[in-house]
Amino acid sequence: MNKILITTLSLALLTIGVEAKVKFDYSVVNVPEEGGVNFERITDDADCVLYTVNNRQGILGRKKASGVDWWVNPQIALSPDGQRIAYINYKNGTQNIMVKSAKSGGASTQRTFRTAVEDFTWSPDGSTLCFTEVRGGHHGIYLVNAEQGSVVKQISAGNDNDYGGVLSPDGNTIFFHRGEGVQSYSIWSYDRKTNLFSNYSRGMTPVLIPGKSNEIYCARFTDQKESEIWRINFETGVEEIILSQPGRSFTTPQLSPDGQWLLVTGTSVSEKDKTMNTDIYVVKTDGTNLTQLTYHPGNDMSAVWSPDGRSIFFLSQRGSANRVFNVWKMSFDL
Repeated sequence: MNKILITTLSLALLTIGVEAKVKFDYSVVNVPEEGGVNFERITDDADCVLYTVNNRQGILGRKKASGVDWWVNPQIALSPDGQRIAYINYKNGTQNIMVKSAKSGGASTQRTFRTAVEDFTWSPDGSTLCFTEVRGGHHGIYLVNAEQGSVVKQISAGNDNDYGGVLSPDGNTIFFHRGEGVQSYSIWSYDRKTNLFSNYSRGMTPVLIPGKSNEIYCARFTDQKESEIWRINFETGVEEIILSQPGRSFTTPQLSPDGQWLLVTGTSVSEKDKTMNTDIYVVKTDGTNLTQLTYHPGNDMSAVWSPDGRSIFFLSQRGSANRVFNVWKMSFDL
């Protein structure tokens, strides 16, 4: 893991350690539990896709036999028309957003020319990329044109630590979460017309709900440093827990185009080599029908929907003997 991500482990999730017992060939693309699912690799190793999962001892000062932590913010994005995929490239000591065709193969185009981009989302109208970057030891929200130029607009103040920005459908409001201590985050918004910031509720990685301007989905840490998925109504004050399991964490929710499913990254124990890893899950928006979609011993994470809801793009170590991350695409037909 690069130095920038190591310094930001307050956003990573800790999981229960499991000793490895069986070695597995990670170059395998899929495992029997994933039968019937079509997997397609979109990037290749030359794209230098940023990896953000770490298995190690002594996480945040607490000894573990083994474990996994991961950066919970969205790190790939699909253009609203589904034609282009964007990812974070790590090369020559810098992290930047690259865009390429959502079909496998083809060249990538660099869209940011910064030092330390950490997460990003694509605006609903396809015109803007909203990203987080580390500058001067602080994490801030920035905007850049998704198509051309390199002019960047800074949203966050220099002393704040803001992450996971998402633009409203009209492009006027940016929702994000702000760090207020170790594993303590709250949901904020910024109005681009009035330049006003508003604070709403505890949580991170807000997900907007079409037609519901006062409601979001988000993730929240528990007292046990595990993560749950919540739905929050800012107008009524009603807060509902959607997904929670003791001893496990779920993060990075993404709402399906039909509004029926939430796509999340969650912890899992590999049946192949008995190690803890991350996998992709879906759950109905009422909290029912939790379904694990991936079972590969490699880490699968940061998943997003295709516009028609029939495919899922995600980061994965599958298909790589060296456990290198790439962007993959899988079918979805539940």
